[in-house]
Amino acid sequence: MKYFVTWLLLGITLSFAEQTPTARLNQSVTFADDLMFSNIDRVVERQLASFRRIGLKGDIKFGQKTYPKTILRDSLVLFKVIVDRARSCLKRQSELSCMQEFNTELNQKFDIYVPVPATTEPGYGQTATTKFTSYYSPDLHGSRRPTERYSRAIYRTPPAPHENYKRVDIDYKGALAGKGMEIFWVEESFFDLYLLHVQGGGRINIDKGDGTKEVKYLSYDGKNRQPFKMIYHYMLEKGYIRPGAAGIPHQRRFLEENPDKEEEIFGTCPSYVYFKESSEEPVGLNNIPLTEGRSLAIDSRIYKTMGLLNFVKAVKASHIDENGRVVKVPFSRFFVAQDTGGAIRGNARCDLYFGYGPQAELTAYNMNDQGEQYFLVKKTARLRRTGRKSP
Repeated sequence: MKYFVTWLLLGITLSFAEQTPTARLNQSVTFADDLMFSNIDRVVERQLASFRRIGLKGDIKFGQKTYPKTILRDSLVLFKVIVDRARSCLKRQSELSCMQEFNTELNQKFDIYVPVPATTEPGYGQTATTKFTSYYSPDLHGSRRPTERYSRAIYRTPPAPHENYKRVDIDYKGALAGKGMEIFWVEESFFDLYLLHVQGGGRINIDKGDGTKEVKYLSYDGKNRQPFKMIYHYMLEKGYIRPGAAGIPHQRRFLEENPDKEEEIFGTCPSYVYFKESSEEPVGLNNIPLTEGRSLAIDSRIYKTMGLLNFVKAVKASHIDENGRVVKVPFSRFFVAQDTGGAIRGNARCDLYFGYGPQAELTAYNMNDQGEQYFLVKKTARLRRTGRKSP
């Protein structure tokens, strides 16, 4: 306490920068975007709008350099300017020439950092790589009222006394039925609802009953106080599926062929997720709508401020071959950190959001790979100090 008083008397205030487990990369990176910049405008504007809402106060440290947090905003603004120049170039010149200029400008105007894996992470040591998984938003078909076709409910968060209902209580015993918690009824199976819970958001195609349809989105709105466990663990243990054939298609096939086992299997995952309706895509942290193929989730206990500009080089599922094997191909792309997740734990751990549809689903359930991750931070000559004189 006496040291704090002394600092005050000397007119010194302490400014503790938010730390990131990163190291400066002292070499150029070759940047290539497999989407050719589509959806860049959307993800950047959504992040900038979030910064305008919540503000950016304090400092953040990458490697050995401390920046004002406003550098995250400035990095996105500069990145967008450089992307726009590349787009204009592509209308007049060759892709090779334009991408060379694009790469040169990025390497000249940004400091580039890599995450430093902890000793317990797969990328620790010489490789210093990041572990990537992927998630998506399931497509559902439903109605605002129950019918014979649309019979399984999606619920909003119930009042506190009902928070401890388990999955089986809700889906099979009707614990919340008729209590005004339903927001939609869908035709999909309980397994599809379970997958919706795993992903934390989705898209619903609503049958309005008059021959017309509308599209809404489902965003995470809370969960009960029960543990989550992937059902495939139990299914493997019981021999319902076998190692090497434990993916989503195999789980789905077993459940469809053995409906009498459903309640038993889902009873091993008592966790239950509640949703809210939205006109925008499912949201990540700070209520930012996620952007297909451009948002990613990181460990928010470690990277406390969202909005970091990322470049990713990894592999993703392309298709399933004639022998039923998943074929993977390399890709590289720019992402913005806008989300987190209970399973996303580590300095070098990312979950990439791929949006909607069969291809996004294929990618989500078949990505579990090491790859490269880079953070791009606008270069600046003016650095923060951790202790500075009060005005």
